[in-house]
Amino acid sequence: MSQLTIANAIVKHERVRVDDVVKTSFGEMQERYAVLLILEDESGRRGVGESWVNFPLWAAWERVACFKYGFIPYLRGRRVDSISELVMEMYQDFVGPARQSATTGPLVQALCAVELALWDLQAQQQGVPLAYCLFDQPASAVRVYASGINSPIPWDLIDDHLNQGITLFKLKLGFGDDEDRRNLEELRSYLDGRASIAVDVNCGWSLREAQSWLPMLEAYNVKWIEEPLKASDEIHLAELKTMTSTPIAGGENLPIIPNSDVESILNEPFDILQPDLTKNAPLHIARQLLRPGKPSMKRIIPHFLGSAPGQAASLHFAAGCPDNLVEMDINHNPLRSDLFTDPIQVVDGEIAIPSQPGLGWQLRYE
Repeated sequence: MSQLTIANAIVKHERVRVDDVVKTSFGEMQERYAVLLILEDESGRRGVGESWVNFPLWAAWERVACFKYGFIPYLRGRRVDSISELVMEMYQDFVGPARQSATTGPLVQALCAVELALWDLQAQQQGVPLAYCLFDQPASAVRVYASGINSPIPWDLIDDHLNQGITLFKLKLGFGDDEDRRNLEELRSYLDGRASIAVDVNCGWSLREAQSWLPMLEAYNVKWIEEPLKASDEIHLAELKTMTSTPIAGGENLPIIPNSDVESILNEPFDILQPDLTKNAPLHIARQLLRPGKPSMKRIIPHFLGSAPGQAASLHFAAGCPDNLVEMDINHNPLRSDLFTDPIQVVDGEIAIPSQPGLGWQLRYE
């Protein structure tokens, strides 16, 4: 990369109440949050990075404190010759204190925002869209699949997304067998061949429960089963994988750190790896998972559930993944639709890579 100096850094914290409550097997989101790190270089360019703060309820305030009292004083005036080296250096400098409070996960989530902001700046400096900074031949548009579908199923939003050309919907399970089976049957019947279904269990099943579901999921041609097993049963994931032809997906909660051993990540027992650029997968590691110049070991489909800057960064990364598929929450979220001066638009089931440098969308700063 060309050298840059971080002239200034600020943190932006947004919070909105929403009507569409996002439910999972472990909790609900009645409000949506966004914590963004904005880095400015000496030429006045601004790079934006998002950090995942969906859970727990206090995560956003914890992240703001991390940036305000830790990262921003550290970054101001810092010369950057290599993004990955800076992020690794920051990890080493901050991991000791983080271990004392068992908060290495939130530390990585904060570092993800640093890395995304720096990549945004680098792409702007080079005058190219982020996807072209990351990959030699990225796709010009990325297909979208709709997620965040929980009970009661929002049929109006399903219709809206069908009309936008979406052909894959991911249904949340893990709310009890009766409710889950009813929702899956109703969604399959409603889609009636117009679109496919994947399911996300949010680590909600025991191995025995997962086994009992396999015949139905296979019969319904479910495209993947995401995070099927509870933490206590995750040691049986490889065993579960041998029991079904339906792909097993996961990876958003893998403990990935800067300079991780990429081969060990690729050896995790998932058919589909789902790194989250704002949560657990610093971008330099996510790129390495694609094994440029080597045969692909896994399907890589980025995970995302957040606001506009993280959605945009995930889009640019997905443009270099063979599946060419990006996740978008089906629910109304003003922090995704209103944080940019122009909203991210889905047309014919795809989002086009913007031609402007960097993320390609401008953040509202008022």
